[in-house]
Amino acid sequence: MLKLIRSMLYRATHDIFFYIAIGACIIFSLLIVGFQGAKLKNHITSKYDANVTVEYEKEDAFNVARHYFATDTYVHNIPGKDILYRDSLNNLYTIDTITAIAGIILLIIHLLYDLVFFGEMYSKGAIRNMIAAGADKRKVFLSSLLFNAILLFVFSLISILAIAVYAMVNGLYPIIYFPSLAVLLLAEFLVGTVVSSIAVLVIFLVQRPLKSLLVMIVLAVVYGMLGSTMMDTAAFDSKYELNNTSYQAFFSKVKDNDLGFEWYFPVSGFNLYSVRKADGTLYSDFMTDKPNPEYRGDGKVTLARIMWRMNICTLPMEMMVWGQYPVYRDGVLYRYIAVSAVYLIILTAGGCVVVKRRNII
Repeated sequence: MLKLIRSMLYRATHDIFFYIAIGACIIFSLLIVGFQGAKLKNHITSKYDANVTVEYEKEDAFNVARHYFATDTYVHNIPGKDILYRDSLNNLYTIDTITAIAGIILLIIHLLYDLVFFGEMYSKGAIRNMIAAGADKRKVFLSSLLFNAILLFVFSLISILAIAVYAMVNGLYPIIYFPSLAVLLLAEFLVGTVVSSIAVLVIFLVQRPLKSLLVMIVLAVVYGMLGSTMMDTAAFDSKYELNNTSYQAFFSKVKDNDLGFEWYFPVSGFNLYSVRKADGTLYSDFMTDKPNPEYRGDGKVTLARIMWRMNICTLPMEMMVWGQYPVYRDGVLYRYIAVSAVYLIILTAGGCVVVKRRNII
């Protein structure tokens, strides 16, 4: 398979579309960090105290991450620890947003390049020639999947380097907790590999780039319709009524107050919890034991929660809503890694069986 991968690598690096894709990765990465980078200015006047200047590089990344849960609208009290300025939470959230948006854009670029590259390999007879030279169809398919993963890694690395260079040139000091960032990048890479590997399988079955693109669009639309129909909001339903608080506020606070819930999924009742607001006052709220008349039942809600946890495409949304550190702390990123790994195993095994039976024209 190494020979096949080297052949694909040679073909890619001697084609103009490869460098167009790399250029697109760099340009869009710079645009993303450029639009979001205004929040990453290193020294700014605090909007909470005009006499205080925020110096992000003096903040401890782990400490800021612990304060940050979903948004910068409130600060959690942590005994013995405190961040210097609430503005630093904006800095942390900006990194999460850049990472999520850049991951989506990179995946789109990668999918389009896959359609062009493997589509040309079919249209110009490269796949057929490999098989005629004695290569097994399954080995060609497995080599294509591995090459697909290598390409995504290269595109991702280029994007990360472009963002890092932008930050250095502009003197930015983004607050980054590296353990959670490393796990996040692995999760994003595996999710992207699963989605792009599906595209590779579609190309092997359809064997035409334009038709493959149409099939991918149809699959995305059908997936979206089924997901919205079957999921609806059942995964977030509570058995009990919430009093004087929104669902989002409830989800973001229960875990941080050690109430024994599944992460942001209400599964049982509780009495009282509190959170300290930015001005130091104590804000209390509670959920009553009164049953929620809109609750759809354990069976449907349980199924919806299972589907939610198996849906790897929700990673960017969870990132931008909840943030990098909370999903890392509560093991949500590891769920994405595990589910993506299982999908890759199933996709590889199933693809080998299907491709073996497919006529390569």
